[in-house]
Amino acid sequence: MPPKVISPRRAVAIEALLFLAYCFFSASWMVGSIVTTDMCHEFGLSSLPSSVNNAISAAKILGNFVAAWILIKLGPKKTVSVSCLLICAVVAGAFATNLSFFVVTRFLLGFGGALLMICMTPYVVYCFEPRRHPIWIGINNAGPNTGNLIALLSVSAVRAWLGDWRSVLIFYGAFSVVFLVLWLIVGRDYPLAPKAASDEKAPQLYRYRDGLKEPFLYKFLFTMTGRLVMYTVMLYLFPLNPDFTVNSQFISLMIALTGIPGTIIGIILAKKLKRQLSLFRFSGVAQSFLFFLMILTDSPTIATVSAILLGFVIFISTPSLFTLPTKLPGATPEKVAVILTLYWAGAYTLQMIVYAVVVHMVNSLGWYLAMLFTALYSLTFLIGTFLLPDFDKPGGTEEDPAT
Repeated sequence: MPPKVISPRRAVAIEALLFLAYCFFSASWMVGSIVTTDMCHEFGLSSLPSSVNNAISAAKILGNFVAAWILIKLGPKKTVSVSCLLICAVVAGAFATNLSFFVVTRFLLGFGGALLMICMTPYVVYCFEPRRHPIWIGINNAGPNTGNLIALLSVSAVRAWLGDWRSVLIFYGAFSVVFLVLWLIVGRDYPLAPKAASDEKAPQLYRYRDGLKEPFLYKFLFTMTGRLVMYTVMLYLFPLNPDFTVNSQFISLMIALTGIPGTIIGIILAKKLKRQLSLFRFSGVAQSFLFFLMILTDSPTIATVSAILLGFVIFISTPSLFTLPTKLPGATPEKVAVILTLYWAGAYTLQMIVYAVVVHMVNSLGWYLAMLFTALYSLTFLIGTFLLPDFDKPGGTEEDPAT
């Protein structure tokens, strides 16, 4: 592990900038989706093009897959600088004269966000001692939710104030430009792997092929895929449900909103609990139970309460879960970046495939069966908690089965 030579004040400043930059990436993504209707009207399009959001999804898959390679080639500070610059493409999208140009800017936005995501946890590994990892990893994982809430709670007022969709995109993109400039001032590089002593052979860089040999990668991917699909469906597809017991947009907002206190409690529990697997399994049981209850009940009250609790239990284990790659034997920032690169590339690929299946089911079989399928798929999280290694057990490693 590289020595911690960074000052506490600089470390906090770096983490704050990374968090805010990712927040406004998420906000720009959400706002761009919200104003798509206005954009289509101006360009004379009669229907909403799926390419607008698909461009970001595709960019996140590609960006996550090559992120560790870019990180190794450019170094941490330059990689974050490039990611922030690409996120600023949202501003260029405001000057689009046709759909194709707008989609290209959305692709660049998604690519930048994917690069930034991969850089965040390695910076935590470098900047802070292991006992503080759950705090900062938990905060980082609250970034997407926070950004989505910023967009959902402010975009109506911003649209009323500025009027046209182009000005709205510039408004949110301006924050990303500011964070890019601040990063160029505050950001700092770090060595990706520890330096060898003068009488030792230089350590080998951790490559993609090494990450693909890690059993942990596949266990983690299987565990998290059900949760990712469920959350994506609830945030981006479910608001379109016209016949739910309660206003579907309100339900989605509640899930996003209660994810923030869930993350805060999760950070506290990550430091207090001696066995994290107990928290994972509680979260797995609770999230699937609440999701089933929400879609099966005819009671508006039960559906609303279930949604509120669902957002909480989804995120209560997130800070602990994303510390797991940092607990792998020999976990340098480089190794963590490679593992997360492979994880997120696989996770978003699976999410796109399963999400497409859910959309097809909505169109052909109806909302009820599509949501029931989503609830069943979410059970991979609970099943996966019995496959994950127990790092809290004395001598636990990634090869140790959870007990």
